[in-house]
Amino acid sequence: MDYFINSLLSSDEQKYSSITATFEFQELTGINNKFGTLIATDKRLIQYTKHPLGFKETNIYKYRDIISVDVTQSLFTFNNEVSIKVKLINQGNMKHFLETIKYFSAYTPGIRNYCKINFEN
Repeated sequence: MDYFINSLLSSDEQKYSSITATFEFQELTGINNKFGTLIATDKRLIQYTKHPLGFKETNIYKYRDIISVDVTQSLFTFNNEVSIKVKLINQGNMKHFLETIKYFSAYTPGIRNYCKINFEN
């Protein structure tokens, strides 16, 4: 999987954080639950899902397209009316992942709403 993900990265792009989880995608066509990996780089989010029989699905989301991040619900909303909600984390550090999203989204004009949560609890 790392070889496939590294092939998606540009030469000046670096992977900072990733989580493997079950995600709920709310799109114009409805709600889909998918198991996969969401990778935060310094330029974009990459969603990677490997289906049975070797079929791979990859979606790219740019930080400038994020219009809201709700940390309490682990929900990202994009300007094309797509929402990604993290349901069940299997691998990865959610706090580090959200801090990465917060850091890179803060430098893009698309971010308008960032809800904080205390991670100490």
